[in-house]
Amino acid sequence: MRVWQFKGIYLKQGWLSPAYVTTDESGKITNISDQHSAVVNEEINGFAIPPVTNAHSHAFQYGMAGLTENIPQGQGHDNFWSWRDRMYRLADQITPDQMESIAKMLYAEMLRVGYNHVVEFHYLRNDEKGNNYSNPNEMADRLISAALKVGIKITLVPVYYRCSNFGRGPSEAQRRFQFSSIDSYFKHIESLSSTYASNSEVTIGYGLHSMRAATAKEIKEIISYNIHLPCHLHISEQMREVDACVKYLGARPVEWLTTETEVGSNCHLVHSTHITNDEMNAIIRANANVVICPSTEGNLGDGFFPISEYIKAGGRWCIGSDSHITLNPFEEVRLLDYGQRLIKQERNVLLNGQPGDSAELAFQTIIDNGRQATGKDACNFFEVGDDFDALIVDGRSPLMNRVSDEGRLATIIYALDSRSINGHIKRGEWLVKSGIHINYDELLEEFSNISLFHN
Repeated sequence: MRVWQFKGIYLKQGWLSPAYVTTDESGKITNISDQHSAVVNEEINGFAIPPVTNAHSHAFQYGMAGLTENIPQGQGHDNFWSWRDRMYRLADQITPDQMESIAKMLYAEMLRVGYNHVVEFHYLRNDEKGNNYSNPNEMADRLISAALKVGIKITLVPVYYRCSNFGRGPSEAQRRFQFSSIDSYFKHIESLSSTYASNSEVTIGYGLHSMRAATAKEIKEIISYNIHLPCHLHISEQMREVDACVKYLGARPVEWLTTETEVGSNCHLVHSTHITNDEMNAIIRANANVVICPSTEGNLGDGFFPISEYIKAGGRWCIGSDSHITLNPFEEVRLLDYGQRLIKQERNVLLNGQPGDSAELAFQTIIDNGRQATGKDACNFFEVGDDFDALIVDGRSPLMNRVSDEGRLATIIYALDSRSINGHIKRGEWLVKSGIHINYDELLEEFSNISLFHN
């Protein structure tokens, strides 16, 4: 038995302050109270909140975060598509060893800032010539290995990628992403599902890179593959993609998808930036979930997702860090919220004029829908019988010391920076303590020595 003392803990029904959490030898919660009779083993000057899900990640892109904020000589205006060309050049070079090293460092940093489960949207799968590795699951295994080594839960979503654009065959630049057929893709999913079936830290999903990456027939087959697994796809991120879809399929991407396929609650539509009101309502009728990645969408100049209208209409949403230009779940919420405030010239736009608390709405939403994006339905936290998984917010922060229970969550989400998350506990054991992952030094050395970064 172990007794933890906190200045407060955030429960479904609100704050409990002070708080004492008792865990058993396996790290499960046996009691939560504002009083205690046993000896306190861990007295923590901080507040415990539940960790959140990172619902969209391309791990290898962490290797280029911050390195494309320039325009090369002769390029001209920079946009998503010119950024993609630079991303392809990085993807051309990464080896399995480098993939695992990058992912380990990234996932450790995710734990540090508050994520405890990552949905890895995976398409860098073939060797440098575009062929399968001797182990066709090589890159997928490396990502899962990275997650297990640092302690983050992972939902790996290998995505189907065969076409270079609507109506076009594969391109040389995308040779490392492609499957030869939809049958080979489904065999890949089945192989991974079988390999990791007994590992509770790993979930295998499936999906589609984007609608431009497959034929109409293939899109329909993939969406309906298995309604019991999470299905993810990029959609309507760029207007060029929307226009091409209209030209080729005769409808906008979300319009076509929700009309022609069996989109349901297991479907997670990444970005959905450029959607009409009709498309928004179609997503909501299908009970699909939108994964919004505000820092990456801002960095790439994608546009603004209409979050206020979507919330008002009852839509489901969560957040992801995507290219990892920012690693901070609360910064993602702020960017999403503030973008709409700037457009509308109003405050607290997530609430649509109704009484409430923006932080409460956003936090509960990204926890509940983020977990569903991983393939897990349970949205409980800090209940007796749960694993004791917690983020620790530094109790020495001046702002945290001047607020009551009522303003505490909003202070965490809207006013603090990532340094204020100074601990991460998983099943009653520290993964991050004093703001540093327990294996940080060795992870940093390995990451810093990746030859790719020195060429």
